Amino acid sequence: MAHPLAIRARRSPRDLAVVEGGEGITWSGLHALTVEWAQRLAAAGVTAGDRVAVVEPASIGFAALLHACVRLGATMAPLSPRAPEPARGALLSELRPRAVVRDGSIHLLADAARGAGELCILFTSGTTGAPRPVSLTVDNHRASAAGLIESIGRRRDDSWLLMLSPHHVGGFAIFMRSVLYGQPVVTLPRFDVDHVIAALDEHRPTLVSVVPSMLTRLLDAGAVAALRRPRAILVGGAPATDELVAEWSDLGLKVCPTYGMTETCSQVATVPPGRALDLLGTSGFVHSQASVTIEGGVITVSGPVVSPAFGGRIVTGDLGHFDERGALIVTGRRDDVIISGGEKVHPTEVERTLRGHPAVREVAVVGRPDRVYGTVLEALVVGDGVSADALVEWSRERLPSFKVPRRVRFVESLPVSEGGKLLRKRL
Repeated sequence: MAHPLAIRARRSPRDLAVVEGGEGITWSGLHALTVEWAQRLAAAGVTAGDRVAVVEPASIGFAALLHACVRLGATMAPLSPRAPEPARGALLSELRPRAVVRDGSIHLLADAARGAGELCILFTSGTTGAPRPVSLTVDNHRASAAGLIESIGRRRDDSWLLMLSPHHVGGFAIFMRSVLYGQPVVTLPRFDVDHVIAALDEHRPTLVSVVPSMLTRLLDAGAVAALRRPRAILVGGAPATDELVAEWSDLGLKVCPTYGMTETCSQVATVPPGRALDLLGTSGFVHSQASVTIEGGVITVSGPVVSPAFGGRIVTGDLGHFDERGALIVTGRRDDVIISGGEKVHPTEVERTLRGHPAVREVAVVGRPDRVYGTVLEALVVGDGVSADALVEWSRERLPSFKVPRRVRFVESLPVSEGGKLLRKRL
């Protein structure tokens, strides 16, 4: 079977494929660059089944490397160019790639592992533990792309603005959706508020994918008008409060909260464009390429989007349920549950309540040892203009007593991943 780029280059040779720094390349041009990269990799000794670690930002070159690996039958493993060297070195030790591509140069390694027919290996964000490698196939990405089209629809003029890093599934998946459905991608090497606003104004993409903190920063910078143009703004990677989703919707933004993970090749549930207020508090509906069941309160996903490493079925560890309309509601992580005085507390519920206070910008709730209760709740708060006692009282008016934080500590910031997820293991 011809690889996706070869098919796209035959169907739409002169159509725009990728834009980088104001310069664009067509599908035929990208295919020619891909052939060049495949020849370079092969000449360096990369063969089918080898792993190729790519330390490059989102760009035309990244797209060419991705498709060159597909052409050779090699497995691409993208790594963040912004990661500290020790952290990236640990991932390379686990991957054991045949080659590392960085700054356009190929470096061969002696002790290399072999792949097993994957398209890519992506690492999880490491929010609750060490990052884990997840293998995904072309078929996983085909299913994921088809599921998203089912969820948000498709237009002939659709194009993407990519501001997520391609070493995470949210960014990587956009490159695959692009080639499968002929949707051009405007790439940015990293998230920069001014550059994002400029790209929104110049290229007017119809589709955008963000984590909540990105959207907040863009709106704070005055990007309301620019963000009203896209027909769908996918919001994922980290939870967005109901208050924020309602605020964004009231501003005229077509936000689409989602639920998914690396192991399921991105979204499995999505709120359709224009229904954020109607489906407030939910992650929308599960598309046909995934099946979600709730077992003991825990979300289990199966279907063609699930990495083959899990045998087509993964128990996620996320807690949730369906509402009467069939929309998925995610309530937190099973591993995050705190036992205080014999009562189970989900920190996300307490965090959601505290975020409702106008003086609270960010908050995380953790369990701390206590002689009487075993564990008590402590809220780590980023905010000003409010006292700890006032936040405790705010919580007491809205939560059962055992869910009220007994301690409130103000901090300058909370540890988050490059993708904007809270790193609970570092709290």
